[in-house]
Amino acid sequence: MREVYIIRHGETAWARDGKHTGLTDIPLTEKGKKQASLLGQRLQHIPFVHVFSSPLKRALDTCSLCNLTPTILDELLEWDYGAYEGMQSSEIHKKDPTWNIFTHGAPSGESVSDVKKRIDRLIKKLESLDGTIALFSSGHISRALASQWLELPLQAGSRLILSTASLSILSYEHQKRALKLWNDISHHTSHTFKI
Repeated sequence: MREVYIIRHGETAWARDGKHTGLTDIPLTEKGKKQASLLGQRLQHIPFVHVFSSPLKRALDTCSLCNLTPTILDELLEWDYGAYEGMQSSEIHKKDPTWNIFTHGAPSGESVSDVKKRIDRLIKKLESLDGTIALFSSGHISRALASQWLELPLQAGSRLILSTASLSILSYEHQKRALKLWNDISHHTSHTFKI
């Protein structure tokens, strides 16, 4: 059965500091590299048929530290935060107290509608493939993917916490798209891995 592993990149300085990191191409921190290496140990026995990554360095480096070689897929780029790039939510809420990326989109960046269309294209591509798939990407776009996979409104992504270097699995139950695992970070502290 097709399973889609969502792998969020390891820690970056901006992720650590709660800054919205869309298209700014920043590297992993030393902690992020360690997280990715531990995740790689966990994934080493998974027979991935397809491996895809965002073109951004943080995702590509995480994939490389997991000893996998990806095909670049632009649909996996993080949400374009536009004018809010590099800002923390607390700073944005001073301007707009009700703002949420999943309901408002980003001024001068991607709208909710833009992201929904991109995710719909991605899901169509994923459903045309067989076997186990790995996706290396970023937090908000992965949360949007999960909500769309489950046929929920994209806004449901705001309820899905996703840690750096986390592992999540999208799958099927009774021929319907389903969630098998979400935001698992047990590999950050343990060397005994089971899926």
